[in-house]
Amino acid sequence: MKLKILLLTLLSLPALQVSGQQNNRAQQLLKKLAENNQAHQTIRADFTFHYKSLQSQEEGSWEGQILMKGQKYRLELHHSTVYYDGKTLWNHLHDAEEVNVSEPVEQKEGDILNHPHQIFEIHQMELKHKYLGEERIEGIQMHKIDLYPKDLDKDYSRIRLFLTPSPVQIHSARVFAKDGTRYTIEIDNLVTDKPASDSSFVFDKQAHPKVEVIDMRF
Repeated sequence: MKLKILLLTLLSLPALQVSGQQNNRAQQLLKKLAENNQAHQTIRADFTFHYKSLQSQEEGSWEGQILMKGQKYRLELHHSTVYYDGKTLWNHLHDAEEVNVSEPVEQKEGDILNHPHQIFEIHQMELKHKYLGEERIEGIQMHKIDLYPKDLDKDYSRIRLFLTPSPVQIHSARVFAKDGTRYTIEIDNLVTDKPASDSSFVFDKQAHPKVEVIDMRF
């Protein structure tokens, strides 16, 4: 809220200074996170995805894995595997035995629900940030940062990020959707710089002969 009288403004100055320090701390951590991730040729992470609706009380979770190499990634979920070689995207739907092929437009920043690999690119996004201090999780003092979209039309209000202290790396991210749903991605295991061929990010039709290929490109 905007302060409307001088007295309240003066009283708020110490708090504003702390807020500035908090933002600087968040910026430093996000910069360190960027340096750490960009230093690796590849990143492979096992993760657990949780969701809970505050309205219906519906909740669930499942495990997945992501492999990243530059802009390329392979995302393995419980019912699908997504391959992206930097240009073409293959979405392999296991139960339907089909794969949809597309050339996606530039992905929206901060849309980690539809593009979970963005959790490792979150430092590149134009999000407002606030450092909230530390919180002990699993016996480790984690850094806690809230990220806010500058675009108020986003379908989420904020992302709460937990970072490990040394090295600075993603531990988990919680998305607060405007419909009252909470989504959390927890990194269970992280392996870096393990060699991965470019073919790892391309759907192999010969390995899946029964799968129907649906080309959605124009």
